[in-house]
Amino acid sequence: MGNCCKKKDGGYDQQSVNEFVENHDNPLGIKLTFHDFEKLKVLGKGSFGEVLLVKLKANGKYYAMKILTKKSVKLRHQETHTKAERDLMVKINCPFIVNIKFAFQDAVSLYIITEFMQGGEMFFHLHREKKFSEEKTRFYVVEMVLAIEFLHKNKMLYRDLKPENIMVDSNGHIKLTDFGLSKMVKKTKEKAFTICGTPQYLAPEILSDDGYDNSVDWWSLGCVMYEMLVGSAPFKIPKGSYLTADLYKKKINVPEYVSDEARDLIKLLLVPNPKKRLGYGPEGSKKIKEHPFFSDIDWADAWDQKLTPPFIPELNGETDLRYFDKMFTNEKIEGSKVSEAPSSIVPSNDFKGFTYVTDSAKVELMDKTDDNN
Repeated sequence: MGNCCKKKDGGYDQQSVNEFVENHDNPLGIKLTFHDFEKLKVLGKGSFGEVLLVKLKANGKYYAMKILTKKSVKLRHQETHTKAERDLMVKINCPFIVNIKFAFQDAVSLYIITEFMQGGEMFFHLHREKKFSEEKTRFYVVEMVLAIEFLHKNKMLYRDLKPENIMVDSNGHIKLTDFGLSKMVKKTKEKAFTICGTPQYLAPEILSDDGYDNSVDWWSLGCVMYEMLVGSAPFKIPKGSYLTADLYKKKINVPEYVSDEARDLIKLLLVPNPKKRLGYGPEGSKKIKEHPFFSDIDWADAWDQKLTPPFIPELNGETDLRYFDKMFTNEKIEGSKVSEAPSSIVPSNDFKGFTYVTDSAKVELMDKTDDNN
């Protein structure tokens, strides 16, 4: 929000904030900039850019800031996917999906600001514990089923379910993140043809020329469930080799210590033929929820987050990052490419319609302003 709403005493003028939040959806009048946030730590990095823990100076609240450099997006021809990610997150309102708060851009980068999931990635916990108990796995799978069901009912294909994209909040519940590979479809059974996703969790039909539907997400769920119970992915790709359809012809070996119900669910989710896979069709999620593995689950309570999480993060303050990889959190912000951007960047709108602020974020700004008056 810069200095546009500041009063001499350091607070924020109510009328200025009102004008700010009312006009923020106007892509030609960008109000938030990279420099309105205090950059605290690096949470993660990838080919897309990086994610930082930030604090918005206007309200003192903590968020996760995903930064995508425009040059990288354009070189990889990801303009459509990047805009789609922002559009998808704006449409989503689900307790098991990370909420977007703001989106804006400048001449160098695109910024997606989301709620901060302080429990870290599921990948971090799985790597540390090697594998989970069946009770713990069931809890996480239940919430993943609800997230995927929500997406499918809203005609969205997720296409990238994996432990790295499953976040844990401070209360122990999970939320899906990263919608860079997701796709909106006009009809529930509309097919997609783009080959995308992470190899270890990729459904076999994605490699075919016949296209695929939302059943690919149920395949990925089976892969993640297997990994949680066993400690490794069900399909291993040898180094230096390519992912081929032959890989899926191998028999899935589920250890004896896995219960019959869990083993059966995994095998039904990992059926190579999508039409025979559990979860296929308009009533697919209902059939999954009726599986014996979930016999004692009250799905209404699960949706209301009334089930007791098997793990609740132990946290000491809002900036406790013990559940994030130190390889990233120990990296100095000054070493970040994006921090080298000039302090006063000319606003740019070459990604038209990208700028956004949610109603909940407006309320947060207003609440803080009331406290300062």
